[in-house]
Parts: sequence; structure tokens; C-alpha cells
Amino acid sequence: MLARERRNRIANLVKSQGSVTIEELTNMFDVSRITIWKDLKLLEEKGFLARVHGGAMRLDKLNPEEKDFTIRRESSSLEKQLIAKYAAENYVKDNEFIFLDGGTTVLEMIPHLINFSNLTILTNGLFTLNTASSYIPDLNVICFGGILRKPSFTFVGPDTEDFITKYNVDTAFVSAFGITLDKGLTDPNSLDMKIKRIMCENARKVIVLIDSEKFGNHSLTTFYEIEEIENFITDSNAPSDFIEILREKDININIVKI
Repeated sequence: MLARERRNRIANLVKSQGSVTIEELTNMFDVSRITIWKDLKLLEEKGFLARVHGGAMRLDKLNPEEKDFTIRRESSSLEKQLIAKYAAENYVKDNEFIFLDGGTTVLEMIPHLINFSNLTILTNGLFTLNTASSYIPDLNVICFGGILRKPSFTFVGPDTEDFITKYNVDTAFVSAFGITLDKGLTDPNSLDMKIKRIMCENARKVIVLIDSEKFGNHSLTTFYEIEEIENFITDSNAPSDFIEILREKDININIVKI
């Protein structure tokens, strides 16, 4: 059996069963554990599964708290809309290049960007791309190709990561699944986490957009530590004790009144 055929069968098996073990795969394909490990590593890089101890799991089984983007967007709150509006009006300038992650809060910035001159947005979010396309040519839009994954509807993987590193932009606007003092900004998927991290590393300024419901939540992977945050936008329902601690760390806090 060709390696490509074996990997396709492994991917389909994980999709149908939800999980597989290395022992199960070595017996099925009569190959070594190291061969299976390499197969799983490659499939993980391409966004087909997540490696876990002793095997692999389907991504949605690994991260049950990650809701489909369309569900999250339907529940988009007034807080998210006002935070996004504030971010656009106060942290964007004419002639800039900006990263927008694929989150629902950052997506709400799009309608507030059309009055800027020669503004270029770069995104890995499919819904962000579709929304921005309605405003071309008022907006210049660059999309990062790669593997499109559900439920986030974001482009991820090595090709996406390599593409982002080619750009040094003015500002990155990122959101998160949650924020805690010990874990920082977290995301339920390691592939999306890597994209957010690279965006932050390739921007002169990073603006974090987090609504009050995200405080105290944490997920699988940290992509930004609390100490790394410089500019933070939230709403007036955010816990005051948490905000005070962030201020003590010399973080520039912007609070939108609800």
C-alpha cells in the first residue's frame, strides 16, 4: 500500500470513528509504530486530526467546547459590536496594513473600515474574507490560503503560517476563546492558535478584543501570555478586579460602555 493511500484511510477512519490508537493502526496496516507516528504527524499538520497520547482524535472530539462559527456569529452580542467599532475608530489609520484573525468579534470591525483611505486587511477567516469582499475596492483584501477547517472556518496549516511570515504589518487585531491570569489568551485549537501567534509576532502593534463573557474562560492552548498584552479592549461588564490587575501590569485598557 502506498503511503498516501494509507494516510487517506487513517484520516477517514478518524473521521468515522472519532479516534484511533497507534496499536490499532500498526496492526491494520502491518507497519511500524514510527511509520504510523509520522503519518499522524503529517495528518495533524494538514488539519485532519489531533495527535493525543497513544493515538489520534477528530478535532471536534478533542475540543467539544469549540462551537461552529455560524452559531457563534448568530449569538454575536452588542458588546462584540461596540468593541469592534471602538477598535476600528481608534486603532486604524489610512494607508495601513492590518491583520484580522478569524474570530466573530474581529469580524465586526469590517463595516467600520470602509472610510479609511488605502487600507489593506490580511485575514485567514473565510467569513471575514466574504464580508470584506462586499467592500472592495474601498478595502484592499489579502487572504491567506491553506487548509480550511471547521468549525472555525479559518485557513490554517503550514502554508498559511509561511504566507503570514512574508508580511510585516502595522497592527494585528486578535480575539480569543477566553482569558485568565495564569493561562493568558487561549484557543481550543492548536492550528488556529499558531496562526494567531504568528500574526502577533509579525505586527508592530497588537490589539486584543475580548468581551466580558470571555473573562475566566480558558481552553486548550495559550497563544499570548498576559505579560505580552499591550493594548486591550473590552466592555464595561468585565470584572473590575480582573481589570485592575491588568492595569497594574501596565496594560493599556480600553473599556467600551454598554
